[in-house]
Amino acid sequence: MLHVLDAPGELTDRARRFLSARGRAVPFPTVENPDDAQVAERLARFPGVDKDVFLARLRPAQARYGGLVYRTSAWSFEEEIRFQPWPAYGASVEHGPLGEFIDHTVAHPYTVTLRGDGAVVYRFGRDVAVFPDADALIEADALYWECESWIPVVEPKPGQSQAGVREAASLLTPIPEGSGHTEWWWESDGFRVHVWHTFAELFEQERLAKWGLWARDEAGVRAAHRFLSGLPVRVDGTS
Repeated sequence: MLHVLDAPGELTDRARRFLSARGRAVPFPTVENPDDAQVAERLARFPGVDKDVFLARLRPAQARYGGLVYRTSAWSFEEEIRFQPWPAYGASVEHGPLGEFIDHTVAHPYTVTLRGDGAVVYRFGRDVAVFPDADALIEADALYWECESWIPVVEPKPGQSQAGVREAASLLTPIPEGSGHTEWWWESDGFRVHVWHTFAELFEQERLAKWGLWARDEAGVRAAHRFLSGLPVRVDGTS
């Protein structure tokens, strides 16, 4: 399998532009990669896991994403991250064996891992599946990147009330390629809405949820304000 920078596959044009603008590759792996027998030995303590299926997913993930580096403005990181799919498994009650996936420096989430089915799982006090696969994570990072050049209409901040936002946004056009299990994107008429519940799930604190709204141009700003006028609470979170 070719590296994602060389063969983006089914990534959207937005994600391709993002990787072209910000992505680069560094050597991977930097130490000896465990062979299949060593990986199978590590998986032996997970009797319900099919090691052959796990390996069939691990090796393509290493080939496709290994060594990918870029700076992300995603609210979970806002730093440079490095993709390094690695068979150093930690046990998870809900998710089974989790391999290392992304190297980063911020304290939270503590680790970003890859589940056997390809889902991206964030770990801290608990384990939360955030994206269905790595491509969805890249697509989300591309959306954040694109929004940097748009007009902010609602500045995201912790504790900002989500009352009615997700319900109202669900009537807009979803952006499924960049959405996951704990964060979602929608757009319509030149504006874009993002609801981020990842840290609220990870730390079980609703006050950590955030949402934001951006417009492509002045016409989008006007459409965004029409959207806001239909929400049940003010955008600063007060009722």
